[in-house]
Amino acid sequence: MSMEARLSTNQEVFEFKGLWELPSTCGLRIFDHGEKQVVVVTELYKENPGTSIAQVSASLAMQICHVYGLNYRKLIYIEHNPDMHSKLSFYDEELYHVHFDIDDFGLKNPVWERIGAEQFLKIVEYDANSRY
Repeated sequence: MSMEARLSTNQEVFEFKGLWELPSTCGLRIFDHGEKQVVVVTELYKENPGTSIAQVSASLAMQICHVYGLNYRKLIYIEHNPDMHSKLSFYDEELYHVHFDIDDFGLKNPVWERIGAEQFLKIVEYDANSRY
């Protein structure tokens, strides 16, 4: 099964406030594993009238936590850029585990770690013994 097919199952379109509160949209899928919640946001490119997910990672993650009542301290946040079937390499499919600094006010200072499909599947299926 391709990554795109796996991510599109039960995915919803999530509306969020982008830069300068610009109305924006992304794909969203949440995997609730109790002690950890895995959030996968997907860049919608042409369907998104506003800000890219990578430009507002911390804010977007906090908006999702607020809307869905998730604990940001238990969050595993993944950004998915789907394959756009372009000759340009920056439109190839990419997955990033985004790590944040956490304080009493929320998430900040995102750091992107590129991950492969196999590692992604381990994260969304969540192995309690893994480092995630």
